[in-house]
Amino acid sequence: MEAVTVLLCAIASGALALGAAALVQPAATSLRREAIDAPAGALADLFVFVEPERLLRASAAGAMAALLLAMAMTRSWLASLAGAAIVFAAPRVLQRVWRRRYVRRIGEQLPDAMSMLAGAVRAGAALAQALDQLAMRVGPPLGHELSLVMRRHRLGMRFEEALHDFVRRVPLPEVQLLVMALTLTLQVGGSLAGALDRLTDTLRRKHVVEAKLRALTSQGRLQAVIVTALPLALMLALTALDPASMRPLYSTPGGWMVLGGIALLETTGWLLIRRIVAVEL
Repeated sequence: MEAVTVLLCAIASGALALGAAALVQPAATSLRREAIDAPAGALADLFVFVEPERLLRASAAGAMAALLLAMAMTRSWLASLAGAAIVFAAPRVLQRVWRRRYVRRIGEQLPDAMSMLAGAVRAGAALAQALDQLAMRVGPPLGHELSLVMRRHRLGMRFEEALHDFVRRVPLPEVQLLVMALTLTLQVGGSLAGALDRLTDTLRRKHVVEAKLRALTSQGRLQAVIVTALPLALMLALTALDPASMRPLYSTPGGWMVLGGIALLETTGWLLIRRIVAVEL
């Protein structure tokens, strides 16, 4: 009888383990796809080639280090797991930051590049030849994008399709205007050099206004960083100096509610300040 009971318990345990694995496996696969594979593919679009396996190992090592450090400081599994999850998801955040800088850098390079393109066209070069020369003369990241456009065109893609793919990769109004001017010139003709000169002048004026706006709103952005970071830095400092007094904050339901309120207020304040200082042209 006891043997039958042990056998039934073993079968039940195995069934529970299989059920848990069936539930955990899709969640783990989805987590890896969103936190590792998608950022690795997006980084490849930025010409930063990282193997997903290597990125996974680095993220797992960073998450484990964050888990151990947070556990040593807070003695709370909840805070430690939250810190590990944030570190594990860091590749997606970094990819978005790099993507924003990448696109901004291309916008800064466009006026000079269009001026060079207008000079090459005015000198008698064909549009494809002028773009090929421009891709070799302009530095990254714009040079990489133009080289990709010309490489796809050589491999058989229609020139207009390669240009529209450039717009998809770099969703900037300046890029859309450039591609529109090039496409219209290819379809109906006209003075491309004159259109590029006018567009270059417009973009340079726009960049001057944007630089002035960034200078005027820089104090507000700095205040947003300081106001957001100061409570977090103070909490970490108090945790390191007097962990016994801060332990209830991380290990009790009341402390968790306080941390949730802090996170909500910090996020709301950050978004409001960023919204106030954001000026769109």
